[in-house]
Order: sequence, then C-alpha cells, then structure tokens
Amino acid sequence: AAGDAVSGPSSVVQSMASGRSAARSIHEDVSGVTIPDRKDSRPEDAPFPDIPNDIPSLARATMPERQPSIRKDSFSEVALGLGESQAVFESERCLQCGICSECFLCVEACGAISAIHHGEGPRELIEHAGVVIIADPENVPPIKGEDVVRAYGPKTARSDVNAMITRGFAAAANAMVMLSSTSQRPKGRGVSFLPPDPDLSPEIRIGIFVCRCNDSLGWLEEMDGYVQDLQSREQVVHAEVLNAACIPEGSVGILRSIREKGITRMVLASCVCCPLDFVCSTCTNQRSRLKNALFRGTGVSRSMVETCNLRGEALRYIAQDRTMALERFSGLIDRSIKRVANLMPLPAPVRTYNFTTAVIGKSDATLTSAKTLSRAGLEVFMFGCGEPFPEKDPVYQNIHCFVGATVTGIRGTLGNFHIYIDTEGFQQTIQVGAVILGEKSRATIPYIPQEGLKSSTIASKMQTRGVTGTPFLYPGATSIAGLFLANPPGIHVSERIHGSAAALLAAAVMPRGPRQSKGFTVVVDEEMCRGCGRCMKVCPYQAITLHENRAGGWHAEVDEALCKGCGNCISVCPSNAADSPYRNQKFLENLLKEVLVQQPERRHATDGA
Repeated sequence: AAGDAVSGPSSVVQSMASGRSAARSIHEDVSGVTIPDRKDSRPEDAPFPDIPNDIPSLARATMPERQPSIRKDSFSEVALGLGESQAVFESERCLQCGICSECFLCVEACGAISAIHHGEGPRELIEHAGVVIIADPENVPPIKGEDVVRAYGPKTARSDVNAMITRGFAAAANAMVMLSSTSQRPKGRGVSFLPPDPDLSPEIRIGIFVCRCNDSLGWLEEMDGYVQDLQSREQVVHAEVLNAACIPEGSVGILRSIREKGITRMVLASCVCCPLDFVCSTCTNQRSRLKNALFRGTGVSRSMVETCNLRGEALRYIAQDRTMALERFSGLIDRSIKRVANLMPLPAPVRTYNFTTAVIGKSDATLTSAKTLSRAGLEVFMFGCGEPFPEKDPVYQNIHCFVGATVTGIRGTLGNFHIYIDTEGFQQTIQVGAVILGEKSRATIPYIPQEGLKSSTIASKMQTRGVTGTPFLYPGATSIAGLFLANPPGIHVSERIHGSAAALLAAAVMPRGPRQSKGFTVVVDEEMCRGCGRCMKVCPYQAITLHENRAGGWHAEVDEALCKGCGNCISVCPSNAADSPYRNQKFLENLLKEVLVQQPERRHATDGA
C-alpha cells in the first residue's frame, strides 16, 4: 500500500516517496535482494543561511481565481495564474536561501575532471602560524595574545578604503617585526639576479597543445580534425587535444610529450594569455596554476612557449556562431604557429641593490617607520632627528642618525637612491635603497630624476571618486619605485599607523631573493636614439635614464628591473629607437598584414569554393 491509502491526503512529493518505498519493499520480498535507501549526503548540521534583517517584508501576490458562479458547473482550473508584472514581483521576493538539493547535475557537468566530490563531509584543518592577523571585526575569534594583531579600526572610524589598506599594512608591519628572528634579510649592497631561463635550441621542433576547457563552452568535431591535420605541417612533431590543461593530468601530459618528442617550441592554446610570471587583471587561478606547473622546476623555458587565449578568442563564440568560432579557432592557431619560430630568450636582469632605507623627517610617523624597520632587522639612515638615539636600546640598534644634516635633494630609484645632505657646509652624498619621506620634507626636498635635469617635488595624490587622470597607487606609495610617504594627507589614521604602513612598504619592495625577469621589457637602440628625453617624461616608473653616447650626444637606457613593459615610451619615440624585443615593430607589421591582407583573401577563396 502507498500514497493516500496509507497516509491520507498529502503532497505530491510525499506520494512519490511512498511509491518508491513500496516498490523497494516488493522488490526485496520477491528477489530477496536488499536495496539500501539512498540517503541524503548533505551534512546534518548544515543549516539554511540566515535571512538578513535588512530585507523588507513584502506580501505575496494574490492569485486570481475563476469566479464561483462559473467554476461550480465544470472542472476548469480555478487558479488563473499570475500576470507578467505579478510574476516579476514574486521573483524579486526570492531570498536565495536555498542550499544544495543533491541533484548531482554538477557532477555530470564536471565530466572527466571529476573535481566535485559530493560525498565529502565537513572536516577540520589545523594551520600553524607565528602571527595571526584579524581583519574582520565581525568574526573576531576569542583568542588574545601578543601574537594576535588586529587590522581594523574602532567602530567610530570612517569606512574609507585607503584607511583600511593603511591599517592592513600596519598590521603586516607588526607581524614582520614579530617574525624578524625567523629569517635573515640582506644588508649593505648586493647583486640580485636569477640564472636565465633555459636557452632556446636552434633546432625547431614544434608541439601544439589545444585545451578544450572541459567543454565548458562547447566543442566542435571539426576542431579535433583540424588539430590532427597539423601534424603534417613542416616542423610540427606533435599536436594534441587535451580535455583540460590546468589539471595535474593535463600539465603532466604536456611535460611528458615535450620530453619524449624533443619539442623545442610549443603552442599552448588554452585560456592562458602569456607565459610570463606577473599576474594581471585577466589572470585566473586556472591560468596561474597551469603556468606554475609548466615552468617551475621543470626545465621548460617560458621563452619557448607561444600562448593564445583560445577560450576567450574562439570557444566563447560556439554558442552564437559555430562557423565564426571555427574560423577564429583555426586562425588563432595558424598565427601562433607562424610566430613560434621567431621566439627569443627572456632577459635575465642583474642589478645591484642597496638594502638600507633612508627615513627623512622628525614626525611621529617617520620615527615609527625608523623604529619598525630597525626592529625588523633592517638598516636605517635617519635624517632630520634632533639628537642621536640611545645606542644601548635594541629598538634603535640599526638606526644611524645624521645629526645636524639637512637633505638638499634626492635622486635615483629603487635600490640606488642618492641622498644629498649638507652638514654645516660639508656636502655629502649617501646611497640607500629605499626612501621614506615625511609630509613636511616632501614639500621642501626636490626630487632629481637624473643629475643635470630639472628637479620637482614629490606629488602626493590619491584616486578619488569622480576625478579622473590619477593613477592608482597604494596609500603611501608614489610613482617613483622605492620612495614612500610616511604620512600622506587625506587618510584618517594615527601617525603611528601611518609610519608602520610606510615601513612595511619599504621593507616589502626590497628583494629578499633573486629577481626573476617578469617579461619582455623595452629596449632602446643606441644608434637610433636622439636623446630627446620624451620617453623619460612619460615613463611612470622612472625606469629610463639618459647616458652619453660615443658621438658625444645622449641616448636613453631602460632599467629592465624597473620597466613594466607598458609601452608608453614606444608610443612617443620619434625615431622608433624604443621597441619591445618580442612584440616589436616587425611583429605588428606582420600582424596587420595577416589581418588586413591575408584574411580577406582566405575568405574570398572559401566563398569561391
């Protein structure tokens, strides 16, 4: 027996469950095989999320019904249904409070990757840490101690993002001081470099790896056939379609094919835009994970890989236009194969750094900066202090105070600043790696981009809502790498928090290990450069300086450790002397030729066929 005969009138869901239970009992009685009940794998202690208190209470829309005088003589539906406006109103009342309903559609959609484990229950993890930073006052754990740092302000503090960031930096500075005994920081002067990437082989053996992105955007059978036909091309020794390149099986398979086939150039068609190490706004966890698996400790050079964003440039069009998606797919891989033979090795930047920090000013913020750096084990040169610090106090043991010295100018960039000082008529130049400026000192001490050039004061600007033209900088940072402000105006936190935050920025910017090249930086051809200085004016990172050439004139030179490869200097160079060694002028000309000339010819040929 099942359904209403057992329980009386009930819901459809309960009727279906009752029928399944009866069928299970009959099967067990007839066959003798016990069928276990399929229990819900949802954890029993997983509650529905709480309904927020600030959601207004809205009455349910009234269902229109057929009049009793009409419906009494027929079996016509009584409820007439909601109108469009009523349905929209009802949908807006949804609180999104539902949790997993155990439909298992996500397991089916994940497919071969099998990244979803539905039977996995809650578990406890224990993480060991030397310092705990609590940033959210809403979730403060009941723990106290000297190694617990709180990065939030009082309840009366303004909800300003710059103040929040500054408090976070200050909390990190406190953690850095507490953990100073666990690591050694370089002092004095030193060279920071990393052995270059593996060199490129002169023999060209191309391997092509195409990622389907787990069919999340769809896939076409024609794409499989196109990839298989690539192996017949000259210099192509391997072509393969992967279900997902970013999972361990995918990256291990790529490495195995590279080694077994002796591949010296590789086309990686996936979601990855570039093989470089820096993370930009388009990077995702999948892209970073794949690059890390391919280039960290594997012997595969980043410079041998030509990547193309197949997911963004082709696969996303499958749902809209299959023909266009296939055309973009083949065109993208064709162009990548043409470029892969012209790849060049990445440069290995070698740069000498001075690891001492200069703190200029006598405010509470600058004094806090100097103390914080000293307690963290870093050397500090203090300018503007009225009297020397007590030598026996361990807080000041790494601080050298230049009593009576007046700073007359600052020149240089990260790792190589020159501080010009005047001590009772005696002129002196002190070299440091980073600089922290007090607000009064910022307004009076000129910054000299290069000796012999015009000086200017350090700008102190922050982005504000509705005001354009101001680049984003962290609170306390400036456009000059390695130069920070101890107490920038407009950020409502205490002087001590300001000083600790500036100390953290100065300590974090100095390299603690080898500096790896993050990509192809700009280079300047000395023979073509006129020495006009336009590139220096537009460089936001102070990475360009002028040097005397063999003819007695001047030419620009790029510090590849500071250059970010933005290309501003390339756009203003009147003689085309500034160029990128990878995406250079020749590359752009070939790209335009491919897009403007060869593509129409290919399209006409297809139409004719």
